[in-house]
Amino acid sequence: MGVVIAAALPLAAPAQDMAAHVAAGQAFDALRSAHPERLPRLAEPEAADALHTLADSSTFLPAQSGVDLPTLSDACDRAQSAVVAYQTFGALQNGQLVASVVIDNSATYQDELALLQPFVARCIAKQVPLAEATLRQMDPRTVAQLRLGGLRRGQATILQLYASLATALPDARIRPVNVDALLVALAETVSVHVRALAVAARAVPRDLAVGQGREGGPRQVKWQRIAAAMADTRCEALCELAARNGR
Repeated sequence: MGVVIAAALPLAAPAQDMAAHVAAGQAFDALRSAHPERLPRLAEPEAADALHTLADSSTFLPAQSGVDLPTLSDACDRAQSAVVAYQTFGALQNGQLVASVVIDNSATYQDELALLQPFVARCIAKQVPLAEATLRQMDPRTVAQLRLGGLRRGQATILQLYASLATALPDARIRPVNVDALLVALAETVSVHVRALAVAARAVPRDLAVGQGREGGPRQVKWQRIAAAMADTRCEALCELAARNGR
């Protein structure tokens, strides 16, 4: 039986009680269950309360935080589950996701996604140093037995955020302010995200950023920051662990 990274980290008293975040996730799920034919929308007061709480970075992801890794991971998962719900609503057909439906959902639910996805980006960035600290505290023989499901989910989610951004850029239905919400969050967190990505996995977001950066404009500095970070070929800690396990 392997060891889960989160389970090996000494628990700290949370700087912010996550009960409100948990309750928001439950409220979101309840709204979905009550009306499975549609998704909660920001225009609806009860849904808006749940969504704004799920996406509240200033409250649940403060700069100085004593939240432990398992608690933080759960918060990230709650927000990401809502993201997936919006992106994939009605898209599973004959056992497969229909890409065109996912793209349409990204436009239809862009306001909800513009709230949730930046939170997910920042939440994952909070997890990375905690996981790195865990690795530094562990015996090398224990590290070799780690189960990497959580790390791989985090890596996949980072790349999915960049894929969402790439899809949104040419879509005239998506308002620039919503594109910028995700771009700002990714530029803000890229120097941390890159430490969790395998070197080969950095190529796609790097190439996206390089191409967009050449176009100039008010987003150029953010794209350049992403391109520079994703061009880094150092591989330590989480990256090295994933590389040793074939990812």
